[in-house]
Amino acid sequence: MKEKEMKKTQVFNVVILDRSGSMECIRRAAVEGFNEVLAGIKKAQEKFADTQEHFVSLVTFCSCEMKNVFDKVSAQNAKPLKMEEYVPCCCTPLFDAMGFTITNMREHVRQIEDAIVVVTIITDGYENASKEYTGQSIKALVESLRAEGWTFTYMGANQDAVEVAIKLSIRNSRNFFYTPEGTHEGMKKDRDTRMNLYSRLATARAENCGASLSKDEMADLADMAFDEEEARDKD
Repeated sequence: MKEKEMKKTQVFNVVILDRSGSMECIRRAAVEGFNEVLAGIKKAQEKFADTQEHFVSLVTFCSCEMKNVFDKVSAQNAKPLKMEEYVPCCCTPLFDAMGFTITNMREHVRQIEDAIVVVTIITDGYENASKEYTGQSIKALVESLRAEGWTFTYMGANQDAVEVAIKLSIRNSRNFFYTPEGTHEGMKKDRDTRMNLYSRLATARAENCGASLSKDEMADLADMAFDEEEARDKD
């Protein structure tokens, strides 16, 4: 009898990247930083191919356009972001970008039994232009998705990222310096946190004799990966 093929965990990597006018000063670093994150995801797909299947979504946003640069594209088919694909302008509809992006993703993964969604929001300023979503509605949406095993990281410059994240019920948050170097460092931390999580997922699956993990277990692994990467800076 042919051995049953192991079901893989579908990993949806979501990056919501501010493209408002003030991002112009760190435009190149944002592009290069995202590409570094993407390279890490591709590496994870190769390294953990037996138990994980990675997909990438990149949404850039300003008040004149919210663009799905990638929308649930398989990691191997996702191409590096180009400078001409990321041209900052106008204002910051952060809540709308989050709301539309994660609602769309929620509909996609709702019927997938073994899936984890890893969302990173990157912005250099506060919300100032949303029309459809409010901070309260985003908070409620994040809380419901965290209960479904999703993990969120809020990365902010020129603000108290921890305070903003708490108001949105986002556990994991990072401040980054509003410089090319600070942007690179922040994106590198996001890449390393993701790799830490995917390694933990692979190890946990192996210890569970290849069986899928519960949503709570995957969420706990994500929080542990974030905490471990943050602790490295304090050592």
